[in-house]
Amino acid sequence: MTDYICRQDFKDCPYRVYDLEKKDSFCNYFHLHAQFIISREFSKIPSLIQRACEWVQKDEARLKFIREITKRRGLDLLKNAQIGDIVFCYVGTYHEVKLIEKPLDGSIFVTCETPSGKVIRVQPRDLGRISKGFYFSEYYIEGIRNKKQAQEIEYKAKYNGFRAEIERKDNGYVLKIYGDSQQEVDDFINLSLEQDFDISPYI
Repeated sequence: MTDYICRQDFKDCPYRVYDLEKKDSFCNYFHLHAQFIISREFSKIPSLIQRACEWVQKDEARLKFIREITKRRGLDLLKNAQIGDIVFCYVGTYHEVKLIEKPLDGSIFVTCETPSGKVIRVQPRDLGRISKGFYFSEYYIEGIRNKKQAQEIEYKAKYNGFRAEIERKDNGYVLKIYGDSQQEVDDFINLSLEQDFDISPYI
């Protein structure tokens, strides 16, 4: 496990360890946290966090937020996605896969098929639904040399649960972005594309 150098101004920190050989202070919090997980002593983790510095507590809050998002995404997929749906895969090299089997008999994996026909198994939290809605708005990218930028925006839209299509124009590209409501689509374009704000935790 990586040793994290401590640069926090937190007096009497119970996790600060001074290395005489390296002549620097290191944070032992992450080692202790990992040990509790390995030994399945989960009940000890909250008090571990409470005694940590503000930086560690903020980082733990961030990680908890991410875990809640991925759990919500997985539950949404299991509840609402149908066999045969094209879904977005957040892991590996396949971005769009076909859902061919939901978990059975307590399995924590979902079975999908890649565009090449390869069958893969991933956890539900690693998949996200792509909207089947027909509410849409267009986003214009000027310049015929900006195909890569158009493809990156198409990827970003699908990553956030929208359906997207690229149409070549004489002097650029038009992306049609589809969602479950007009408000969602317009907010995505306004916030995520025009203002470069990450809206994924909120949709």
